[in-house]
This record gives sequence, C-alpha cells and structure tokens, in this order.
Amino acid sequence: MKQKLFKFLAALAAGLIAGFSLFACQHSVQPSVNSSGNIKWVDFDVTYEALEQTMELDIQTYDQQPHISWIDSLAYLGAKYGGDFSKYDQTDLEPFVSHLQSGQKLEDFTKDYKYFPYYKKAYGAVLNGFLGYFKREVPNEDGSGETHWVEQYGLKGFFPLAEGYHYTHADDFGKPRSYGYSRKHLGHDLAAATGTPVVAAEGGIIEAIGWNQYGGWRIGIRSFDKERYYYYAHLQKDHPYVENLYVGQSVTAGQVIGYVGQTGYSLKENTNNIDTPHLHFGMQLVLDEEAKDSPNQVWIDLYALTKLLSHHTSEVVPDGEEYVRRYQFSEESYYLASAKEELQQTQTLENSQPQESDTAQDPRQQVRLPVLMYHSLLKDPAMQNSYVISPKLFEQDLKYLKKHGYTSILMSDLIAYVENGRPLPEKPILITFDDGYYNNYLYAFPLLKKYQEKSVISIIGKETDKDSRSGGGHATYSSLTWEQVQEMAASGLVEIQNHSYNCHKNTGGRNGVKRKSGESRQAYDRFLKKDLSKLQTKIQDATGTAPNTFTYPFGAVSRSSLKTIKKLGFKASLGCEEGINTIKKGDLDSLYFLKRCLRTPEKSSARFFETMGKK
Repeated sequence: MKQKLFKFLAALAAGLIAGFSLFACQHSVQPSVNSSGNIKWVDFDVTYEALEQTMELDIQTYDQQPHISWIDSLAYLGAKYGGDFSKYDQTDLEPFVSHLQSGQKLEDFTKDYKYFPYYKKAYGAVLNGFLGYFKREVPNEDGSGETHWVEQYGLKGFFPLAEGYHYTHADDFGKPRSYGYSRKHLGHDLAAATGTPVVAAEGGIIEAIGWNQYGGWRIGIRSFDKERYYYYAHLQKDHPYVENLYVGQSVTAGQVIGYVGQTGYSLKENTNNIDTPHLHFGMQLVLDEEAKDSPNQVWIDLYALTKLLSHHTSEVVPDGEEYVRRYQFSEESYYLASAKEELQQTQTLENSQPQESDTAQDPRQQVRLPVLMYHSLLKDPAMQNSYVISPKLFEQDLKYLKKHGYTSILMSDLIAYVENGRPLPEKPILITFDDGYYNNYLYAFPLLKKYQEKSVISIIGKETDKDSRSGGGHATYSSLTWEQVQEMAASGLVEIQNHSYNCHKNTGGRNGVKRKSGESRQAYDRFLKKDLSKLQTKIQDATGTAPNTFTYPFGAVSRSSLKTIKKLGFKASLGCEEGINTIKKGDLDSLYFLKRCLRTPEKSSARFFETMGKK
C-alpha cells in the first residue's frame, strides 16, 4: 500500500514539475498577463551580446539626458523580435537610440510596439538588481596597503564563483534530469573544484538553508525587492556554508556564502550523489507571491547573464577555515537610484524658474540641518552592510555628536521652528531610523537614554502588527511591537513616524507609494489615503500622537503624492537623496523631501561626519 502511495505521489509531483518546466521554458508564445495586469511568465531568451551592448550603452549614458536604460533597450528589441533573440543584430538598436537622442519620448517611439510594456516588465524582473550605483573599496595606488572607497555606476551583480577559480559551463537550461522522476534542469551549472568559494550574485535575505534531496546542501536567497529567488545548490559535504548563516539573515552582493561540492540526489543528508562537483545556480522570478511554491514557477535561463556577470568577480582571501571577500562593496538599491533620477528631473524644472538669490537670504532666518539615516543595528560583523551597522559604531556616533556640540532634535521641533519661529539649538541634527526593527529597541534605545539623545523612528505598520501578534524578539529580522513603540514614545526621546502600513514592497507594478503607470489620479489618491491613514490611526492609538512626517519606502519619493500627504496632515517628508538641508522660517515647503545622510559601516565616526553631505 505504501509503495503504491509513494508511486502515486511521485507521479503527481512529476506531472506538476513537468507542468511548470514547460511553462517556464516555452518559446514563441504570445506574452500574457493576469487579470490584475501583472505578467504571468517570462521567457528570457536574451543573448550575451545583446546584454553586453545594452549594458554598455546604459553605463555610457547614465549621467546624460536621455539616459538609455538597458531594460528599455532590451524591451524594444524583445518587442521587435517577438522575444526571439536569435534574430539579434547590434545595428537593430540604432533607430531606438537615435530617436531618443533626438528628443523623442520613449512612450511615443514604442507606442506601435504592442508588447513593449510586457517585455519592459519581464526583463526588468530579471535584471533590476544588476546595474546601478555602488561603492567599492579599492587599494591606494601608493602601495601603502591602505584602501579608499570609490563611487560609480555600473554592473553591481557578481559572478557566483569567487575570482581566480577555474570553472567551465555551457547552456544546460531545460536539459533532462532523472533523479526521482523525469524533469527539466531549471538552473545553470558551473563546474568547479570542490571547495571553490560561492558568492551571492545579488544581495538579499536568506529564505532557505539546509538539506534538499535534489539540491543537497543549498541556500535560497530572496532579493531585497522580492522579485528574484536565487538557488545555490550541491554545496560541499561537511562544510557547505560559511559560519553563522541562518534564515532571515541579510547578505550583500559579492559576499561569500558557501563552497562548491557535489551533494544531493539523496534523502540522506550530507551525501555526495552528484557525479561532478559543480554549483547549480538558479533564479526563480516571483511574479506572484502565491505562485512561488506552485506548479506555475518561472525559472530563468541564466547562461547569458552568468557570462555577463563574469566581468564582475569578488576577490576572496582565507580567514581561518573560511574565505571572505578581500574588498568591501556596498550598493544603493535601484529604488534610491530611481528616486535620485526623479529628484534630479524635478530640480531641473525648479531651477528653470526664477529663484531668490541665496545672498538675499537673512542667515538668521534659516538653519543648516543634517539628517542621519540609520536602519538596523547588529553586533555580528558578517551581517553588517550598507543598511546595518554595529551598536558600538552607533554609540561612537553619539559620542562624536555630543563632543562637537550637535543637539539632536525631533521632527516636531523642526516643524515648530518653521511654523512658529521657535528657536532651534545652534547645531541641530536629526537622527532617524527607517523600518522599525526590534534591534532599534534592543540596542539603539538604551544608548539614546544613556546619552539623552533624540531620534525619529519610522515604522512599517503591517510588520509591527505581525510581530505584536507573534511576540517578535529576534534581533535580526523582527520588527518593533506596539508595546515597544509605546514605551519608546513615552520616553520623550523617540518620535514615531509613518513609513506606510503595507507599501514597503515592489509588487503589482508599484514601487513603494509611487503612482503606477496608467493609474488615475483618483485611484492613486484613494490607495495612498487608505494605507497611510491606517497607520496614522494605529500610531495615534499607541502613542497618543499622530505622526507629522511621512517617510518614503525605499526613498522612492513621488511628487504626485505631495498633495495627498499634505491633506492627510503630514507637515514634512523624508527621502533618501544625499545632502544637507537648508530649512527656512516660514517656508513650509522646505520640510518636504528632506535629504539624509545614509550611515554605512565602513567609515569611522570622525570620517563620516567630516564628509557628511559632500556627495
């Protein structure tokens, strides 16, 4: 009886897997969307040559007008070819480029390409994490052994094997596999020696780690924008991962996460049943959260993309029994890049209008205000990245501020200065935390009390609701509970602000709270009012005070939101553009889209504050 049941379940599983394999691998099929307008599948047939050409064009024009996005370029070619890049000719991109450079708008040039919007969404889902702004540590040219940081725009995704290790690969996506049942290979294999360090191709959150009978020792990492799930499989027997990896941990692009092996094809853990040591490198697109673990999974052929990533490798060095990257790397999310582009465009328009001379301003009627942006505090050095620093470094920052005469203020203090002329201290500064992590309560709050410093914490309502029900309490990934929010607000040192109830995500065609393409003004206003009002009520119920400031998720600021957030009673808003603010008495508009200085872990307190706002 048990054997019959097992055979039935195996056959059923085989059918389901075959179903989504065919679904994911189909070619020459008309693009389709679901009832909500989201794409249902992606057939990524883009060649390496097309990726390279469009990437180079994107990088060459990133600081120009127009900036020719590689995703837009590929979407144009995809619409032209019907997704079949076997037709690719590099000269086919010339009309697209020439028309944009002549001043024609993208939407006007592509209006006759019916499926351009589909390919833009589809290719964006695959590629959004691989090109953008980043900072990297490089050695000084004087041979001193010291390093410095450089900022640039370019390829920020990493090849999944460390620099200097030999490998071979071929396009094996869709090839047959037979263990357990007949199925298709839904990844890209990189043959390499056992023990070769494996690095994260893109930063994200670990969603799965441990044994899988097919993949052996494996790691599953979800990109920060939630659209891509990376699968690293067949890792080394006895030593598959670097130390202290766990579900919920964040990793950065280029970070060593494990080692090549040949485990898998066995129900018994730690078994080498794979003939040849290699890394199985897979990417699943999460087009619909409910479909992530369903038969309708969409996996991508990564051969061409992996070849492109070979131009950006992570140099590693031994550290005891582990390997770590030699030089650090940090990135701005593409959300922040998008926000910068929008702000730059807005500022270009504003600068075209007659402006009052700065010299005409009475210096007594304005104040220079730095706003510090923190996110998470964790003690483990391996977990520190662009959005995570140590509690020790945060304490050093507080000591520096006190020593150099800065006085921390709250948003209510700033608003009172602008509205009523209430004096501010000589050197005011705002300390802000985004997202409302439990570690803000665990580590930051005691330090704020110790040094009697004030801080603004912007919370995500849905996450606070969730952890209030579960109890939370995990330093790495838990959020604040309402009880903790209440306690901190009652101290007078912490001001709780609105970071949206449930908009800290990029799904359904919406980036944070930005207006969706084609969305009516009325529908957008209803959406924004519903979400933000829900959290306003919850925070007021918990603290007795309604937030006066809206903090944009991901820093994805939206000028179209300004009218609505003003109607909702927000007197200020926080973005992520780097810089120092000039706040003027009586100028209420100077309180919106405030610039901030992101605190990253690579600089000492003295160095950070010396260079603050100089970008």
